[in-house]
Amino acid sequence: MKTSISAAQVIAAALAAMLLNGCEKPSQDKGNRNEAETLRPTELQLGSVTVFPGGENACQDSYLTLTFSSVPTLGDSGAIRILDSRGNEADMIDMADVAAANAAGVQMTDNTLFSTAMDAVGTAGYYRIVYYNAVTAEGNSVRIRPHTGSLEYGKEYSVVIEPGVIIADGFGGIGSGEWTFTVMPKPENKDEITVGGRDCDFMTLQGAVNYAVGRGQSAAVTITACDGIYDEPIFIRNKNNLTIKGESRGGTVVRFDNSNDRINGVGGSLQSVPQIGSPVGKTGGRSVILVENCDMLCFENITLENSHGHGSQAEVIYFNCDDGRLIARNCNFSSEQDTIELKGWSFFDNCLIRGDVDFIWGYPKTALFESCEIRSCRNDNGGYLVQARCRSADKGIVFLKCRLTAESGVGTGTVYLARSGGNSSEWDNVTYLNCTMGRHIAGSGWYSEPAPNPRKATAENGWKEYRSMNESGVVMDMSGRYSGCRILDESEYESLYSSKEKIFAGCRHGSGWLR
Repeated sequence: MKTSISAAQVIAAALAAMLLNGCEKPSQDKGNRNEAETLRPTELQLGSVTVFPGGENACQDSYLTLTFSSVPTLGDSGAIRILDSRGNEADMIDMADVAAANAAGVQMTDNTLFSTAMDAVGTAGYYRIVYYNAVTAEGNSVRIRPHTGSLEYGKEYSVVIEPGVIIADGFGGIGSGEWTFTVMPKPENKDEITVGGRDCDFMTLQGAVNYAVGRGQSAAVTITACDGIYDEPIFIRNKNNLTIKGESRGGTVVRFDNSNDRINGVGGSLQSVPQIGSPVGKTGGRSVILVENCDMLCFENITLENSHGHGSQAEVIYFNCDDGRLIARNCNFSSEQDTIELKGWSFFDNCLIRGDVDFIWGYPKTALFESCEIRSCRNDNGGYLVQARCRSADKGIVFLKCRLTAESGVGTGTVYLARSGGNSSEWDNVTYLNCTMGRHIAGSGWYSEPAPNPRKATAENGWKEYRSMNESGVVMDMSGRYSGCRILDESEYESLYSSKEKIFAGCRHGSGWLR
């Protein structure tokens, strides 16, 4: 019997938990504001529309929301401007840019011209260039997201919305000085910050990440996200000892619709923001979360999802840290193709990883999945759990006491444990230890074209299994397995794989961090 929730249940739970502007702060005091702060941002009534935030102490990364008495639609011309107290433009979104970016078939490449429909996500001299949801409409509300870092702590702003930006009964735009708000002071050197509700330190997860980066690379910071949906791309760079945890595993959802159809390649960061109208230079890639030059990044009790769906490479996370460590505990990772891309060292404990094609892949030194559910979803032409491209003869990708399950519609014998990238300079190091495997796993286990490296596995390298079991826990007959895989014997298992310490024997950080 499956104990983890489905992707649909995850989203339903999160939608039930959230409000338009994030979740309500839980009743207990999380210490997320200074005691001297008594004012909170408020809603303002401007004719036929209600707007938020107004007044004092808005979050530095606030969404701007407008709620109408009828269903609005978005226009394709005009601008949204945010002005400081001197009338200088702090930010601008051109609806013609938004309409062009949302047109069918638009894909960002290195030569795409930078526009206001893109965001330079990040801080401290490193930026990820991505399309983002600058202006969205849902029900009777419109949500505007200012560009990352455009608002400054402690400053007053005015929002101007030109006619034609939003089409709604009785709405002709908002002029300068009608909608004003003041951003809260910067939180003082906090090691624990909250995100997601009107009473929290930040409204967006990226805003909280930027604050954590500003504390310095080594300072330990914990971000607690209230239940709700955080529909945003994330960029984390130059930050060690960062923990991001959700209020509840199914109710706190970080998601974004991104894919190779939308932004070409795995991407990376830039050290400056492009000028409007100039080539982006380098895209921020197709993942939801891009991580660079980080160590000891931990996710706990949270759902991370690429909501693109079927048909294109669409990572949830690209952990691009050759010597970094990643930990995930009690988390859901959901996409379809290429769900998780890894480098360095990682440990997934009691997690759900969902996908269809090569959905656990990359260039890891060692990645251990312990007591996880590895769930296959739809696969028109067969599915593959893993593609390991190890650049050294480390343990690679290891599954310990995991359950290999499938959603309805996945055919019997249509999914393979791994397939090779076909590069003789990379090691296909994948090992399954004491795992239960559903009927969707092919009898041969491994997809052999192209052949793996090494073609014939040893106890240390290649494709390996130990005590693979069916859904009833009965050890399977391995006689039909691909001839190049190795069925480990008891002594090989005991000497190389019987503990975390042995699995991570090659890790220069030792194994204490796993605990």
